[in-house]
Formats: sequence, structure tokens, C-alpha cells
Amino acid sequence: MWSLRAPDLAELVVAAEKIARRVAAAQLPLLAQADGTGLAYELATTSTPAWLRNVADVPFGVGRARLQLHRLLGSRPVASAAFTAGEISLDIATAVCSAIEALPAGVPAALTADVEELLVATGRDEGTRAVVVRAAEITHRFAPEVLEEAEELARDRRWLTLTQRHDGTVGVRGVLDKESGALALAVLEPLAAPEPAAEGIPDFRSAGRRYADGFYRLCQIATPNLPDVRGERPNVLLMVGLETLQQHRPSSPGRLAAGQVLSGAAARRITCDANLVPVLIDTLGQPLDIGRATRAVPTSIRRALVARDRGCAFPGCDWPPSWCDAHHCVHWSDGGATALCNLCLLCSHHHATVHHDGWSIEMMGGLPWFVPPAWIDSTRTPRQHSRHKVTQLRT
Repeated sequence: MWSLRAPDLAELVVAAEKIARRVAAAQLPLLAQADGTGLAYELATTSTPAWLRNVADVPFGVGRARLQLHRLLGSRPVASAAFTAGEISLDIATAVCSAIEALPAGVPAALTADVEELLVATGRDEGTRAVVVRAAEITHRFAPEVLEEAEELARDRRWLTLTQRHDGTVGVRGVLDKESGALALAVLEPLAAPEPAAEGIPDFRSAGRRYADGFYRLCQIATPNLPDVRGERPNVLLMVGLETLQQHRPSSPGRLAAGQVLSGAAARRITCDANLVPVLIDTLGQPLDIGRATRAVPTSIRRALVARDRGCAFPGCDWPPSWCDAHHCVHWSDGGATALCNLCLLCSHHHATVHHDGWSIEMMGGLPWFVPPAWIDSTRTPRQHSRHKVTQLRT
């Protein structure tokens, strides 16, 4: 495989994915046939999912979900055909069927086929998350009270735990409702964005590492503004010997208030941070010290741009607004106006794609449409992000 050209390798990867999806689609009717003929009972097993778990190590819930999906696909011809052809994954097929099953009574029955086509196309182009978002938009359009009830239930079920492990590290787990989750992302995303390349070297941190760093930075920023607790502002207390700060051979390690042991290097790093309070102690443990007119997009226009595009406008991209640039569709240097009708949000990757890879942007109906180069689509048919397609559904 090392000898394959990039286009051939890409084609091979996509072909393998489609084969895997077609195999997954073929598994459903086989499992349903086994269930319908009572195969599990003949083999002295309590149920088909239980039998599948025993013979193929497929979790019980997964087997049950496959049988449920097969039943739902029986009345969803568009989703079934796309799944069978390998165009969408099992997760996308499940999301489409679940979304249609959950449509409120206010959605006209005649519109169901259009909704199915939209959701399948969205899943094919943008993935499972986009299907769920488009389905929520459709629900709100016809029955906003249903969405309100679901949101209230999600608020009641939100939770967050921070568990301190034996080695002093802290595990974070939880689920937030959409409102509190959106606020958390809005605060963390700017802090977790990839750093600009320094001396030509890009930011190689993983997304998980960047979010962990962003969370740490957020706590630093919040520390000075927290309310007092028992007359004192919350802080991190570090006890460290003077010889450690002077980089002599330390007689004892640094310690946090809860007793966690820190290396001398970590202790010295912490004492340089103004948002953490170092406690300097002597050898007896006693404290020693405690201590068009413009190319730039105005804020008002950017806010309107964020409200319209809600993230990178390039079809299939889900990067948030805080990681996007305001791009002039007609370049400012070519006379393009700094106005909403000539701007769209683009992430750094798709910003470079538009500038260097032959894509162009046309504003139609006040919304950005992306025209691919001929080497991608010989017809150069304009494409649009699915965020804007829901509004085009007609009852």
C-alpha cells in the first residue's frame, strides 16, 4: 500500500468503508430471519440477542438495537437503500429512523418522505451529529413544546463528577444539557483552539489535550473572581522548601494542601503563576512568605454572521464559530465589501481550501453556496451546508 498515490489510497479507504457498511446492512436481515424462525430457542438460548452475544461476543444491547433498526428500516425506503448501498453507516441509519419515529404529530404526514430524504442526505454528507441537529430543528418548527419538554428532561438529568485518584490526578466525567453544555463549549473553545504555528511548527496537541489545557486555563482565569469562602478567596496552596526553589537538592518534595506530592520542577513552575498562591516554608515547615472603510469585520457584523452561519459554512464542517474566520467572498482587495452579504464563516482548513484549491463562493438568497473545482465535480454544482436546508422544506 505504501506505493499507492494519494488519490488511489483515498479511493481505497472509502471503498473499504462502503464494504463494511454493506456488510453491516446485510447483518440485519440475517439476524431478523434468525429471530423470526426462533433459532435462539432451538439452541436453548433465551433470546436472539443473547444467542448472538454467546456465539459472536456482540453485546446484548447491540443485538437488540440491530433487530429494532431492521424493523424501522422496513418503512424507511430511502434510508434502507442508502444503508444497503453503503452510503450511510449503521449509526446514521439509526439516527434517521429514530428521528422520524420521534417526529411530533404536528409534522404533516405528506412531509415525512421529504424529511427522510433530507436527513439521509445530511447523514451521507455530514454524519450522525448533523442528522440529530437537523431533526431537532424540524421538531421545533412544527412543535416547539416537544423540544422544550426534552430540554427540561435533559436539565434534570445533567451531572458532573470530579474524582481525585490515589496519585493525585483528577478524573472528570459527566453529561450536560444543551444550554449548560453550550456555555461550557463557548468558554472552553477559544482556550482550546490550536495555537498558531511557531517558527513553522504547528500545534501537535490532540483535541483532548487542548481541552484539558483550556480547562486548566479557565480555572486560572476564574480564580481572582470567585466568591470568598470563610473570608478567603479560593486558591491552590503549595508548600515548598526554600532549597527546592533555589534548585538545590531538595530535602522534601513540594506538597499541595491535600497532601499530593509534587516534583521540584512542578513546584517551581507553580510558584511562577500569579493565579496560584505559593507558601514558602523553612526546614521546620514554618511559613516564610505568602503571596470598507476597513477590512476588519466589526463586532456587530460578526455577531450577525455567527447567528446566520452558526459555524464553518463549508458543507459538512462542524467547527464552531469561535474557531472560524470571517471570509470575504469577494476579496476585500478586489473591492469586496465588509458586509454580511459578502461574508461567511470558515474554519482555518476550509479558509485555506477556498483560497488555494479552486473552490469559489456565491451568495444566493443571502446565504453562501460553495462551487467545487471541476476536478472534484465536472458540473461545478453549488453546494450548501445542511444547516440552511431545513428552512427550505415546504409543507
